[in-house]
Amino acid sequence: MIFASGHSIFWRLTDETGQGSDVVSIVLANQKEDEAAEVEIETDIISAPHETDPPDHPIEIEWNKKDLNLFLTLLRNTFPPRKILEQDEQIELDLTDESVLRIMHIVASARFSTPYPVETVINPDRSLPSEMVRFRVGEHISLDTIDGFKPGVIVAVNDDEINCVLLEEITSPAGDNIQLDRHDLIVLNKQFALPSIFTVNQPGESDLIH
Repeated sequence: MIFASGHSIFWRLTDETGQGSDVVSIVLANQKEDEAAEVEIETDIISAPHETDPPDHPIEIEWNKKDLNLFLTLLRNTFPPRKILEQDEQIELDLTDESVLRIMHIVASARFSTPYPVETVINPDRSLPSEMVRFRVGEHISLDTIDGFKPGVIVAVNDDEINCVLLEEITSPAGDNIQLDRHDLIVLNKQFALPSIFTVNQPGESDLIH
């Protein structure tokens, strides 16, 4: 995908510790010879450990259609309405905008994080019949957890489950142990996904406000 600034976009996975797990970065490669070659944005996402010996150099992977669709959906949901963008159409991104950077972290988590089950941190007494709600990728939801209501954003929808990226950390009731961190990917039954109104009045610092 080419942006108006003349960049194409891809992932870069770098094993910074030598222990087999990669730090995920987003790279905007400049196609104009008279400017800097690339812009690299490191995320807080760590990929799953390598099954084989880790490479001695970063791995670069092109964004696939699912990455692009999620990215554009989150942009549309965050910024003022605009005409629908085609895949080959140029768009402008302000890389100093915190909302853009948060969206990049969400897409990175959706692509590379291992989803955590949330049975141990979700309140099972508060749920909705799954047939009452139709979920969409990019939609904000709330989770009733051991640490109160927490916001998340849907990144994948399956038959009975959804994948969601957390927008706030979940700590233990004593407050001394983080159970799940911001931008962790979780998988949960649809019945435990509650409307975003439960968290919209108390947004966290990492919530997408628009």
